[in-house]
Amino acid sequence: MRDNKYQKYLAYGVTAFLVIAASIFFFFFLFKLDAIRGFLRFLTQILEPFFVGAVIAYLVTPFYNMLHRNLRDFFSRKLKPRHASRLAVGLSLLISVITILLVVFSLFAMIVPQFVKSIINIFNSLETYSVNLQHWIWNLLEDNPELAAKVDAMYLKYYQALMTWLESKMTPDVEALLTSISGLGDLFSGIISSVFTVVRIAKDFFIGIIVSVYLLVAKRHLIAQAKKIVYGAFSLKAANYIVYECRYIHTVFGGFIRGKLLDSLIIGILCFCGCTLFKFPYALVISVIVGVTNIIPFFGPFVGAIPSAFLILIVDPMKCIYFILFIVVLQQFDGNVLGPKILGNTTGLSSFWVLFSIILFGGLFGFVGMIIGVPLFAVIYSIISNVVNHQLKKKTLSLETNEYELLDHVDETTNNFVRLKDPTLK
Repeated sequence: MRDNKYQKYLAYGVTAFLVIAASIFFFFFLFKLDAIRGFLRFLTQILEPFFVGAVIAYLVTPFYNMLHRNLRDFFSRKLKPRHASRLAVGLSLLISVITILLVVFSLFAMIVPQFVKSIINIFNSLETYSVNLQHWIWNLLEDNPELAAKVDAMYLKYYQALMTWLESKMTPDVEALLTSISGLGDLFSGIISSVFTVVRIAKDFFIGIIVSVYLLVAKRHLIAQAKKIVYGAFSLKAANYIVYECRYIHTVFGGFIRGKLLDSLIIGILCFCGCTLFKFPYALVISVIVGVTNIIPFFGPFVGAIPSAFLILIVDPMKCIYFILFIVVLQQFDGNVLGPKILGNTTGLSSFWVLFSIILFGGLFGFVGMIIGVPLFAVIYSIISNVVNHQLKKKTLSLETNEYELLDHVDETTNNFVRLKDPTLK
């Protein structure tokens, strides 16, 4: 009896401690939100190489698994199983790392120089393009001088604003900087900052490669440790559900991200071939823009087409119209043929929820949120759907959504569905 009394007091004490701790945490979360964000940002910068390595390992895993499986079967015919497995692991890792480095190096060697060259040509020829576009507007509106004058005035206004911004942001006045010590310091600090940024990105990438190697080798052991923790901390039923949901998350994320990357790569290549065939200016720059933005579901075609069309507009307005038609055809092919063929229905979300997830997570996490928003929301949607279906089963109610469209109420004694007398009231 005495032990039970102490246990009750101990339970009260633990409960009070947890309530106070939760209250303090909630207070800091509300009133110290900037400090929490700063700490999380600092922690993210420290762990950035591990995030890069995890992403690389996750994307390379199917290729690594295929190599390991085929090499292990090949070497097992001539060596002992243990030696065959080790040799297969080593060669699979070596080939995977070399492949990653070759892909990254090839992309930089082929695309970056041409991309930079195209951007420089755009800035150098911007004034010539502007004059050509202005003449095209005059010729188009020559029958309406008043409208032509208004459009011309508006065009000059925005063009001057653009040039002012470019001169202040992209081409700072070096002479003004050199006239003052503080300006010279700003110039050197900007150069040093840019150099450090490039070095940091390179460092994170190469450390990420090393981290990805460790993750590929130890992934089975790490997954086993995670399962061990789950089954030790939760009941068997809850642990089985968590493992099942993790597999579902892996299926959704893996299928969507890898499929979307492959889809965007193919669209970028097709865009480059089409731009080259129709002799659109800056074919490589436009193809890179279209391919990268195509990773974003739903909004990607519009995000990539607008700046690309503007680049062509300042060079040749008529080709801009042809380019818009070409992009419409290309995106229709992607949305109706290529995308469904590669992705299938990996998320199971309707168009409304796809749009909702992109806007929500894009607003929260920016560009990354727009990419991972759809599979992330698909997982959340699946969990909520499973919980709702579980509760409906306990109440012996229908799980079919269509059954609830014309529902007025459920009879509390028989659990039968009572339909609406007037379907227009649904």
